[in-house]
Amino acid sequence: MHHPADAPPRRRAAGRPTRLVRLFPLLSHVLFRTVLAVAVGIALNACESRRSYERVAGGSTVYFDQLGDAEKAEARDKIAQILNEGLQTYDLQIGDEFEIFFDIARKPTPKEYVIAVADRLSIQFLNETDNNRVVQVRPDGQISMPLLGSITAAGKTIDALTRELQHRYASLLTQPQITINETETHSPLEDFIEAMGGASRARTVVDKVLPDGTISVPLLHPIKARGRTIAELESDIDAAYTEAGLGISVSLLPRSLRAGTALVLGEVARPGRIETDRPQTVLMTIAQAGGVLPTGSLEAIRVLYVGNDGLPRMRAINLKDVLEDLSLEEDMIVPNNAVIYVPPTELAKTGRLLDAVLRDILRFQGFSLGGQYLLNSPTSGGTVVVPVQ
Repeated sequence: MHHPADAPPRRRAAGRPTRLVRLFPLLSHVLFRTVLAVAVGIALNACESRRSYERVAGGSTVYFDQLGDAEKAEARDKIAQILNEGLQTYDLQIGDEFEIFFDIARKPTPKEYVIAVADRLSIQFLNETDNNRVVQVRPDGQISMPLLGSITAAGKTIDALTRELQHRYASLLTQPQITINETETHSPLEDFIEAMGGASRARTVVDKVLPDGTISVPLLHPIKARGRTIAELESDIDAAYTEAGLGISVSLLPRSLRAGTALVLGEVARPGRIETDRPQTVLMTIAQAGGVLPTGSLEAIRVLYVGNDGLPRMRAINLKDVLEDLSLEEDMIVPNNAVIYVPPTELAKTGRLLDAVLRDILRFQGFSLGGQYLLNSPTSGGTVVVPVQ
């Protein structure tokens, strides 16, 4: 019988207990910071000093003070590369939800600015200062000028409107010289910023693939999303904004998949989305992803998910015991929207460093990955509560 998704792993037979590990969130969201030596150690005997360590698959022990900064940095880079490659294979489907981050670059445009509704214009007459005024373009696109009445301004460039006013005032004034300056503009980019809540608000939206396979993005026509990877859709949206003359680029972050979907990353034959219409275990899901590669670790698989209580969870799964010893309690039913990560063998040996790096890098589903995690560790000598800073 398998564990429910949120149930803590059951204690196994003597010599193979479980372990509850308490991890605190890293201070940085993106930058990996050196994992400091933990305060709690296990006394190997009464005469030995305490050292922070991690027991890994195979019974070996890795001491944190044996891991240099270079090794930690290398581990972080490898995991980041693997996760990034895995997300590049992630193709969106109907019902998938993701967050869009907008980056706005205020760059000069090759086209001359066109006056828009609600723009404010300062119109000045040389030698006829009584006619100077600041006008706002009305909703009908017109402005009111002395002696002329209503003049259409929207849709014209500043130079074009200046020439028109000078021509029309030529019969009313002596050699009119007119200068027009914009004091307030309403470009499509400004409209976008306003639609996003103003310059002081975070420029993000949560979007979902609609039943017709498209998504709705501010200021753009519907864009096809179904079957597109994250990178492809980012490129499509960027191209659409460029075509519209807007200096906007986007980054997409998956938040949740439709029910019955998980994401398998790392050392498997076919990393990416796995869909099923029935509950299945980690072993079954990894098999559906083509199985673990020779370079991957069967003993240090990580499953990341959000429990029914709304809290993020991380489980360590030892599929080697499942396969060789029929230790079915090591497996679990894969929760909806879970992320299964199969690390390379050399990274699996870094133990808690692997978990810390995963917390710091992985942002699938908006995981903050802080707080308490359940890690079943059959090779541990007992239950250890470890604060990681």
